[in-house]
Amino acid sequence: MNIINITNHNFTDDRAEIRKEIINLFLAENPGTGKGEFTSKYRYITKIVEDKVVYLSRPAQFNNGFDFTLNVSNINFNPDGRATTRPTHQNIFDDLNLKKEANPKLYVELVEQIDKIYDCKKSTKLDFAFGVGLKSEILLECIKWLFIEQDVTYWNYSGRAMFYGGIKQI
Repeated sequence: MNIINITNHNFTDDRAEIRKEIINLFLAENPGTGKGEFTSKYRYITKIVEDKVVYLSRPAQFNNGFDFTLNVSNINFNPDGRATTRPTHQNIFDDLNLKKEANPKLYVELVEQIDKIYDCKKSTKLDFAFGVGLKSEILLECIKWLFIEQDVTYWNYSGRAMFYGGIKQI
């Protein structure tokens, strides 16, 4: 497993350029020499918060070339079934709903940060004291990378817009 720390990488604030930057990181990977143990495997660490590590894992199981999975160590996003460190869009929607119910006023401030992330801008506030669900810093990082994943996978379609639309409907 190759581990690459990109926590200090300053991605641009342009959607097309971010896509190029992440794909160029992937293009620098060494090729594998076969299946199983001969597969070249990469983990890109994007953020560390306490005992949680947010990371991208490659290759993904989807055979889409530049695809990756988003993971968060020490969090099980499927407590009712097989354990997984991979958040889904539904996990994010559920967490946002919890936060909105817990504190609607603070939720408005959180959504302002999500709007910035959608527009490829840096969050100006990461810590929100909701007391429920994921730590807001982890949540915002997951949203950022799910947006980027959608841009990589569905560039010729709506990319991040479908996921963002789901968030805005909460």
